[in-house]
Order: sequence, then structure tokens, then C-alpha cells
Amino acid sequence: MNARIVDFGRTTDYWIKAFVYVEESGSTYASDCQIYLGDPAAGSQPLGEDASPYQCWSPGYEQTTGEHPRQLFSETFTITSLNWAAARGAIMPQGTVMLGDGHVESPSTRFVVDGRWYPSDPSEQKPYATIEPGATLNFAAFRRNGESTANAEGLFSYRIYDGGVPTRFWVSGYASNWRGVEFNWDYDCAIYDGDPLTGALVVSASPYSCDMATTKVDGNADYRVDFRVQAASIQTLGPLRARDYIAAGCSDPGAGSCYFVPTSDETLIEHGKVLGAPYANNGSEEADYSFYYATARSITHTFDITASAEVNVLEIFKASIKVAYGYEHTDETTEKWVAAMKIPAHQEGWFEYAPAYRKIAGDFLFEVDGTWYRVTGGSFTVPDDKGIGHLSSFTRDVVAVPGGGVGSEPPPTPAPIDPTHSGVDGAMGQGKASGALAATGTDVDWTGPTWIAIAAVLMGAVLFLKRFLAARRAVNPGSRRG
Repeated sequence: MNARIVDFGRTTDYWIKAFVYVEESGSTYASDCQIYLGDPAAGSQPLGEDASPYQCWSPGYEQTTGEHPRQLFSETFTITSLNWAAARGAIMPQGTVMLGDGHVESPSTRFVVDGRWYPSDPSEQKPYATIEPGATLNFAAFRRNGESTANAEGLFSYRIYDGGVPTRFWVSGYASNWRGVEFNWDYDCAIYDGDPLTGALVVSASPYSCDMATTKVDGNADYRVDFRVQAASIQTLGPLRARDYIAAGCSDPGAGSCYFVPTSDETLIEHGKVLGAPYANNGSEEADYSFYYATARSITHTFDITASAEVNVLEIFKASIKVAYGYEHTDETTEKWVAAMKIPAHQEGWFEYAPAYRKIAGDFLFEVDGTWYRVTGGSFTVPDDKGIGHLSSFTRDVVAVPGGGVGSEPPPTPAPIDPTHSGVDGAMGQGKASGALAATGTDVDWTGPTWIAIAAVLMGAVLFLKRFLAARRAVNPGSRRG
């Protein structure tokens, strides 16, 4: 019998050839089983004892005598991997911790992950890149006869997610076993501030830990390390103590033990606010209306923080958001803009602007005197990086006073965009009521949809309005209600 060896789902290059022989008289019985690198039928030769990572062996045969047949020989051959040392690991995220963006590897040829020979094709490694909370990823590395002399070793690194949100922290560890008279177990696990594969360093303090425990599988030659990755024991502070403790844990930029962990990120668009006074076209023909102003957006938050901790807390938040969501938020500088629209005869028009923000809620985690604390229930409101607002323009009969825009009587009519301006992204508007914006000055850069989204300030930030009104009328003069 010739047969190819399949090991943990992988079809190897190794084969076995086994035979049994008995003479008709039953006085002579012979058997053999050897390992080949390649198909014996194609001419490959058996491997020597020092070259084969597999062995085929038998404890012997059984012989029984009967009438039919007169002599019966029965023999069982067992094919096994010839392991000199093994190191196993079980990676187990606990509680709200999930592990993602993972990487596992081994210098060992026979490296088994979750019961399957670990694939060399990166596209087939994706199932092992994430470990859900409460799940376990098992790996086993083997140093075998005839293969590399490197230790049996498995290594891993994963990004730590908390509550489904990526954190700045990674966990990396390994389990290794030496071949020798006394097997030497090497294993370790640590938390990193960033990806260890790109040079990040081990942190001295973090809100996460990797605890390890070992178990013998088959004496010292085969053992397992359980890696439990979990959040540290954390005390949640109420509002009465949060202010003082967050000042103690987060005011020092060099402390390195204060972190913001985002829990949600949602779009926040303020209700439209009227820009300046409406412009009334008392003429008998359509008139052009332009409104010049300057705006800015800033970051605000709802955490109760002392002045001494304010600056550092904001920097910690920015760093965490860049890690979690891939972009950095800062206060927006003042920009000058012009809004333009056309106003039909005997109607008045005005602009309303709704700034775009993101509301990012989360917790601050920090250490004070060896104890970790959590402050919850706060959020940051930051300028949206994907678009900075909706500009809408409206008109109504000149006899009416807008009184705040939408909802007044008689109802306003959405005004069209000034067709003389190009580059307007209609998707940024509110329904069909979009206005045209351009940066003011001698040089105007029409680079795409970004310029239409005017900057503004939400939640107490200042909206700067410069009321430079320019009306280009066709026949009759216009007037401004203020």
C-alpha cells in the first residue's frame, strides 16, 4: 500500500509504503513500513531515520490459527509526527476585550492553529486575525526530526479592541520550547503602545493586562501557555470625585497612564441658523445677492476638568481618536466666505447654515497611586472631517419677515444655487436648497466640494459674522431688513 500523508488538513510531500507477506505454509511472515519524500511509485527512495519528520511503526503482529484460514496474521501500522519538542498557546480575550488586526507566526515547519496547519497564503490567514471576546485561538508549534533546528515556537500580536472600538494598545507574546535533556520553557506576553511590528514599545502601565499560566501536555517536552488578555481592575468614579481624580491622573503630559477610550462616534448637525439679515428685492426683475462673512469651528467637551488638566486631556483625546478612527481633530481656523443666491422680484432671501460635527463619547482611563479609575458619561464635539456643514438659501414674498427661517408663515421657498459658481456639491445641501460658497480674496481656489462646507461654531463657540453685503440688482434697488 502506498499513501500520501495528510497532516492537520495539509497534504504534505511525504508518503508511506507498507507491505505484509506470508508464505502459503504460514511458516514465514514479513512486514515493513517506511517514509518517503515523494511518491514511491514514481521512484522516490525511503528516508533515513535522521531525515524523516514522520515515522511508521508497529508493535508487532498477532497470529491466530483456525480452519478457514488456517493461519491469520494481523498487524497495525501507526504513522505519527516525530516531534522532539512542542510549545502550545491559547489566546483568550476576556470581558469586553476583543483582539483584532492579528498576526501569528512560527519558525517551525509544523505550525498548527485552531486544528489546521497554518496557511502560508496571507489571504487564508484572515480567519485568525480576530478573536472575539470569550473565544480562544489555539496554536501549537513543533520541532521535528529532520527539519529546522530552531526551537518549537509560536508568536503572536493583536490590537486590543474594547467594546468593539480599537484602542491604541496591542498585545504581543510567544511560547517556546527547547529540545534537550531538560526542556527549557520560554514564554512572555506584554502590552504595547502601538503595533510591536512597527517598533512600538512595551508600556510600563496600561488599563489592559496579559496574564499567563502554564500546563504540561506531555511532560516537559510538550506544554501549553494560556494567555488571558483583559482590562485591568478599574474603579468607576462618580461626578463628585471625577474632577479631582482626573486632574491627578491626566494633568501631567509625561505620566503616560491616562487614556481616552471612545465608545461611539456619530454625526451631529446643528439646526440651521440665519446668517445676517434677509435681503429684500423690491425690483421687478431677479436680483443677485451675496453675503460675506467669516466662521470657525472648535472642539468642545462635557467632561468636568480643571484648568491644569485641560490642555493635556485634549491632547490625549486627539491621540486616541487618531488611533481609533484614523484622523486627527483640531480647532478650525477662521475662514472667510461668500454665499451667493438669486432672489426673484418682489421677494426677500436669506441664508441658513447648519455646521457639521462629530460627537464622540467615551471614557477616560487613568492610574493614580497604583489604582486604575474610569470617568464615564462625557463626550467631545469636534469638527467633522468629512464635510463642514450644510448651507441653505430661502426666499419668500417681500411682505413677510422670515423670523428665523423654516417654519415661519408664509412658508419659505428653497432658492436655487447661483449658476455662475462651479464646483458645488449638491449632496452637501439640505434638500434642493443649496447655496454657493467661495473663499474671499483676490485668489479663489475652486478645488471641489470642500469649499462649499462653511465652517461654524457649535455648542458655545463663537460665530463671526462680517456683514459685507453686496447686491447686484438688474433694474430696481433692493433693501435690507435688519
